[in-house]
Amino acid sequence: MVATRNHPKDFEPAPSELAAKQSPSKRSHSGWSHTPSNLTLIWLVFSLPLVIWDTGYVLLRPHSMPGGALHWPIWQPYAYYGTVDGAYGFKAIRENNGWTAAQGWVNLLETVAYCVYLYLVYAYGQQEATQGRGAPEQDALGSLKALAESRTVYGREASWAVLLGYSTGLVTFSKTVLYWMIEAFTGFDNIGHNDWFTLIVLWGIMNGLWIGFPLYMMYVFGQEILQGLESATEGGKKVR
Repeated sequence: MVATRNHPKDFEPAPSELAAKQSPSKRSHSGWSHTPSNLTLIWLVFSLPLVIWDTGYVLLRPHSMPGGALHWPIWQPYAYYGTVDGAYGFKAIRENNGWTAAQGWVNLLETVAYCVYLYLVYAYGQQEATQGRGAPEQDALGSLKALAESRTVYGREASWAVLLGYSTGLVTFSKTVLYWMIEAFTGFDNIGHNDWFTLIVLWGIMNGLWIGFPLYMMYVFGQEILQGLESATEGGKKVR
């Protein structure tokens, strides 16, 4: 008995248990978290290169336009799109229309913000098989159920990520709606010459993506922000 009392190390936890307690990856998390689905993250990874491509064309005009030194091969498709949407073509240059360039600079700021958001999610998040907030039910997706899984961020980084994602989505949504409203209130000055198929497919649907997905992000992230505020007020825990 004396020997036992003189060897307190016999009562210390095993090294494996101590490591598990000290390892951040093995600590249990509770409370509020940011749970973007893989579907949301795939949209951002898919859309950002397109936005960068578009922004480069807009900010480098007229060099990126047909006849310019930078037009071929990167921005060659805009030779046609500039005839669909006059805001992207020579019409805007002749009329000294500054809207397209202004939105190009906003695109640049949005891109930086989305990249920071993705960094926070991938650097501090954990891939989980649980249902991502706002995503379709996993059972309904069948073999594609991984799209509905969550990459979960906890703690302070979760707060930064969800606030940044929501506010940037709001900017993207508002800017694109404003783009549509300008056309409506100018009598469709830049796009009214198109047939219905071209107008719907190449202008409506393509631009509509940057209304639909940001609106979805605002709805999902807004719910998380409200739930976080409620948890702080009531001392509750997030339920997914």
